Amino acid sequence: RSTASRTFDILHNSCVTTAINTINLTMSSADEDSTLQGLSKAITAIEKKFYGLLPDEKIHGLTGMMKNGIEIVKLQEEIKAQQQLIKNLENPSQSQEEEKGGVTTQKNPRDKHYMMRVEQFKILYNLYNELHLTGERGRVENLALEHRELHPINKEVCTVCLEDVPITCLNSVQYFGCCGNFICNQCTQASCAGGQLRMKNCPCCRAEIFVATKEKVRQVEQLAKRGRPWAQTRVGDFYLYGSSVQHGHHKVDVQEALKWLKLAAEQNHPDAIRMIAQLHHGVYGKGKVKEVEQCHIKARALLKEAADLGNLKAQRNYAMMCRLGQGGPEDKSEAAHYYTLAYSQKGLSFEKDEIAPLEISDDLRDEVLHAGLFLGIYHFYGDGGFTRNVFTAKYYLEEHVKESEKQCAYLGLGSDSYMYLAACLMELQERTFGRNITEYSIPGYSSVPRAISLYRKAVKLGIDSPNKYAQHSKEVLKNLLSKLKRFCGHCGVASEDTPEGMLKACGRCNSTWYCGKECQTEHWKAGHKSDCVRQQV
Repeated sequence: RSTASRTFDILHNSCVTTAINTINLTMSSADEDSTLQGLSKAITAIEKKFYGLLPDEKIHGLTGMMKNGIEIVKLQEEIKAQQQLIKNLENPSQSQEEEKGGVTTQKNPRDKHYMMRVEQFKILYNLYNELHLTGERGRVENLALEHRELHPINKEVCTVCLEDVPITCLNSVQYFGCCGNFICNQCTQASCAGGQLRMKNCPCCRAEIFVATKEKVRQVEQLAKRGRPWAQTRVGDFYLYGSSVQHGHHKVDVQEALKWLKLAAEQNHPDAIRMIAQLHHGVYGKGKVKEVEQCHIKARALLKEAADLGNLKAQRNYAMMCRLGQGGPEDKSEAAHYYTLAYSQKGLSFEKDEIAPLEISDDLRDEVLHAGLFLGIYHFYGDGGFTRNVFTAKYYLEEHVKESEKQCAYLGLGSDSYMYLAACLMELQERTFGRNITEYSIPGYSSVPRAISLYRKAVKLGIDSPNKYAQHSKEVLKNLLSKLKRFCGHCGVASEDTPEGMLKACGRCNSTWYCGKECQTEHWKAGHKSDCVRQQV
């Protein structure tokens, strides 16, 4: 079986016919040993032929696919074993008996047995989470590699390390105005100390690097006239926004900016194409760009061209136009495709030109955060060609909220981010432990306090700017709290059965209610301490 699976793993393109013919010939043999030997030889020959046709980048992609496939198979086996273990725990052993004074009594293992099952359910939840995350990692990697094959990215050679560097925007490399050459970001970082560039002379022409700002602008203008696309894009940017006296005192001149940007776009510079598209889209203000025809159709076509060249901003903006139906029909599948490409640049290494998404980094760019938000929403609803997957949606939304709050990028945070993440947490809580209201306060295993905290944040964001997400969060929060107030979070006693006729809320999270101090103390020690989320003022 392993031999056959290896055979089908390498069937592709021109090798398909060869593999099928070889398998048919070897399978016709009556001798099992000779069949396996023939298959093994056929596989070795096909592997050599197959991998000999592929570039190194494709082999890297296949290795990643195989690695993800092995991880998925292992996780599936662990999930089956965990499910069987939980099934065995459903019927506790009847041998829980002990003898006291000659009388045989039956133990009551309910509490201990219940928490054992809860712990196993949590393990199963973590396995499912890892399984779906591994599958999503493979999807993002494969989509990015396939897109690169169809739409190659512009590459140039670094003058120091002589490695091919993808040129996707003006900030992809460190340009030198003296000669127009560049070094890659890795070489730039290696030459920096305390954030300052240590080299004083250009590594190519040996000219002095640190010159006056006016001289730098003059150098860029000369390089633009000599046909350097990055310099032409920079000059177009000067005229588009206008520059101060220190930068040459360029007045705002859209026609002049468009002239330089078109020259750079003819050489397929991604940033130049994106800026022309934004002029057609009216991003810079309709009153400012009267000279440029306002046409969303042209803007959408140009943004797609720049996005295919690897420009991160263009990928985000083109996905937005597809999602909103601007310049063409609404296309959520196309939007999801380019949001995925934008998100794949989260772990892009310009040194090795490899894609390693879903890796935690220090800071994420706004375009990546935006892409992650809508990928999470698409996975939550099952839009954009995705199958509905709450585990994957939770990952994207959780990262979006966490990174945005860490970077204080509150302008990018809205009620929708908090609402969708809270909905994911509540649904996974109910899937794992059940819909019974008493299951919402399992000590050490409940995500309900955090979900309530997120709903409250969504409602607060909607106070100044009312929206449907804040209103929906308010309704969900009202229904959820009305249910939680009826039962003690530890012993489960109803509020009407208490002497006071009401329960008291946890003063820290205000999302769990108790019949008395004793229950609250025991519940805190049992695990509510790790679930409790302090409410922000």
